[in-house]
Amino acid sequence: MKFTTSAVIASTLAIVSASPIATADNSTNTDPFAATKPSGNDVFRLMSLRTGTPIQFGNVQAVKGGLSINAPKQNSSCTEPDANYASFSLTEEGDLYLYTPNPPLRAYVDRSGMGQGVLQFTMGVQGIGKNQERGPFKIDDESNLVFAAANGVVGFQACPGAEEDGYSVWLSGVDTPAGIEGCIPFTMKALKEETPVKCIYNNM
Repeated sequence: MKFTTSAVIASTLAIVSASPIATADNSTNTDPFAATKPSGNDVFRLMSLRTGTPIQFGNVQAVKGGLSINAPKQNSSCTEPDANYASFSLTEEGDLYLYTPNPPLRAYVDRSGMGQGVLQFTMGVQGIGKNQERGPFKIDDESNLVFAAANGVVGFQACPGAEEDGYSVWLSGVDTPAGIEGCIPFTMKALKEETPVKCIYNNM
């Protein structure tokens, strides 16, 4: 079975329309993503949301050491052969990992003038530089993944020019990171995977 983003959205909306969720004050929660919000040790995937752009409902993928959106293929070997998206886990401390066998692939960001918001992964026990940060990442009350910096919450942007017309994912804050123009701020929606897909990611 092929797991596409449109299928996830369609099934989520169907769940909500068929079974409204009652809140503590007996009102109805109409958030179409409420039923898919990750918690605890849940494995989740990420979907880009920005209405009216090429990245609306985009797959977030692990490609060449970082994250991409809408790349034709993420070059991975997965338990679900047709999966063209990355799966993630988040620790209580806010460390973001790709859901993969050992060695672990762990996220970091660089918000310095040199890094300009780059988001990449290290493998195994590999360390990071003095200007780089592991996190904390968090999933907020609306099921959005954000970078919870000490000086405020930071979102994400997708920048064109990645391999084969994909978009590379950066932290927001610099309008033209690495000189790339046309970046699109977007919401990174976290969706719980009922059947987690574990992948071996190549070229990370």
